[in-house]
Amino acid sequence: MKINNFNRWIWLLFIIFLILGLMNPAFGVMAGACMVSPVAMGFFKGRIWCGRYCPRGSFYDQVLARVGKKNRRIPVLLKRAWFRWAVFVSLMAFMAYNLFRAEKTLTGIGAVFYTMVVLTTFIGTILGYFFSPRSWCKICPMGTLAVVAQRGVKEPVTLDSGRCKSCRICTRSCPMEILVHSFKEDGKVLAPDCLKCGVCIQSCPVKALHFGTGRKNAA
Repeated sequence: MKINNFNRWIWLLFIIFLILGLMNPAFGVMAGACMVSPVAMGFFKGRIWCGRYCPRGSFYDQVLARVGKKNRRIPVLLKRAWFRWAVFVSLMAFMAYNLFRAEKTLTGIGAVFYTMVVLTTFIGTILGYFFSPRSWCKICPMGTLAVVAQRGVKEPVTLDSGRCKSCRICTRSCPMEILVHSFKEDGKVLAPDCLKCGVCIQSCPVKALHFGTGRKNAA
């Protein structure tokens, strides 16, 4: 069973958005949906939006991951909580300032959102080319809010300690560099930044990882 079908093609919607916004900035308001969705879903399922439905995340996985150096890692600085919040405050302040100055029309507001998407995508692409493709997701403002919204770990990936051989293949395959194997004793991957992307599940050679309490999604 394919766990993450949306992620395979939804990046095309991101490209379409960029083209439409270039033609008419008013289309930029569509970015609001991608800003609200990860936070809204965070209350119920954690960062599942980021791993399965985010168009830009899909672009990083399906396109950016295929270019650049192999075995790229997320910079240590991006994993620091203080840096994540510094990025959050800076970008939110920048967006608020530009919304305040913008013409209060659909085009004016849309242009601000479109600019924010282009700016952060540029930063994310540079980071993803030289480092891990999902580096941006460590400091994405909406991802940060999604982590706060979940208040812990909602619907975590389950780890069957009886099956697990501690081979660490799951850890090496995780795009967020979560130490998946370290949660063997807990039986659940209790990492706030887990994207529920299913990469670790599909990489496990003994099918020890799965969503929920059953193994129907592990195949």
